[in-house]
Amino acid sequence: MKTIRPIFLSTYPPEQCGLATFTKDSADAVDRASGRPISSVIAIKKTHSLKHAEGRVAHVIENNQLGAYRRAASVVNDGPWNVVNLEHEFGLYPGLWGGGIMEFVRHCEVPIVSTLHTLPMLPDYEPFRLIRQIAAHSKAVVVMTETAAELLENLYGVPRESVQVIPHGVPPVPFDRDRSQRAKLGLSGRKAICTFGLINPGKGIESMIRAMPRIVASCPEAIYCIVGVTHPLVKKQTGEAYRERLIELAATLGVSGHVQFINEYLTLPDLISYLQSCDVFVTPYPGEDQIASGTMAYAMGCVGAVVSTPYLYAKEVLADGRGSLVPFSSDRDPNEGALADAVLQYLDDPNLLAETKGRAYRYAESMFWPRVGRRYLDLYSQVAGKQSPVRETKSPSTTSTVRQASSKQLAGNL
Repeated sequence: MKTIRPIFLSTYPPEQCGLATFTKDSADAVDRASGRPISSVIAIKKTHSLKHAEGRVAHVIENNQLGAYRRAASVVNDGPWNVVNLEHEFGLYPGLWGGGIMEFVRHCEVPIVSTLHTLPMLPDYEPFRLIRQIAAHSKAVVVMTETAAELLENLYGVPRESVQVIPHGVPPVPFDRDRSQRAKLGLSGRKAICTFGLINPGKGIESMIRAMPRIVASCPEAIYCIVGVTHPLVKKQTGEAYRERLIELAATLGVSGHVQFINEYLTLPDLISYLQSCDVFVTPYPGEDQIASGTMAYAMGCVGAVVSTPYLYAKEVLADGRGSLVPFSSDRDPNEGALADAVLQYLDDPNLLAETKGRAYRYAESMFWPRVGRRYLDLYSQVAGKQSPVRETKSPSTTSTVRQASSKQLAGNL
């Protein structure tokens, strides 16, 4: 049997971003499924030095260096790897809409598996063309929901047989949550609502803070925990101005004592402790295009009761009573009332809370990393060593399939 040797192309710790964490977790899961270390990484340098990265990192890409991605392709072609897992996010790569990634894709002679983390529903021509090009050069395209697979086929013209649905992985945790850490975390006697992730203006946290006065009026013991550091790129550009605006908003609304900022990049055990200590998780994101969410995935396994706006990933994973959806917020129609009502239905009804947590956990079991790692390894086995000709993607059935949206509108969702 042929030895599978995958190499991932992505950011990687010590970079602090969701994609870096996802890549490390994916590589760890694949190695565990294989029974020995087989994974390597081509790491993209964003804000952190990677000189202390672990030995899994075979090559580092400097995004601002001319020809960096062609050199990376040469490293792969000359190395021992027989499959590349390309983690794709538009903001990750250089050039317009991250089109610089095609320099790697066109020169890579090793079969590519591309995992897509964002898929615009209203694409401009450039992101539309880029997704089709990546798919055409990939032996398989991975998305994390059936909704995303349908979008790839019906809007982007990517053949369904080349698309694999593999869920976002989550740490395997027991259903009986460890609540012993609540006192240590300052949550004794509180009903805890939580959001976690890198803090940036695209998370919709303002809406949840605006919902807190209504929640506190009905449930005085409620506290909203915002867990995570400011996104490194946001911090580089504007410092802590966004976090300070959130703190000021809570003070203006008179709920400072009910909004707690945990300004730390937590280790996985500490993060799980926080999540398992919470009663309700909230993702009030303002954009619809998100086809994957690590924070939502973790919440399904560790918290269980989730309230969210209806972005693509949330609509699928919270279906069938696994959580609650509220409308997106707008200047004309803010959603803080709907957020408050949805959160309160769980805080006020222990039976509903318990039932929802049970449904969410049963769904999340298929997302545990050991199972996800096995599925990726099986996929690599299918594509490794095969010829990798460029495949033509079928044209959309009508010219109206691609609905135009301004770059400014889409960029806000990336």
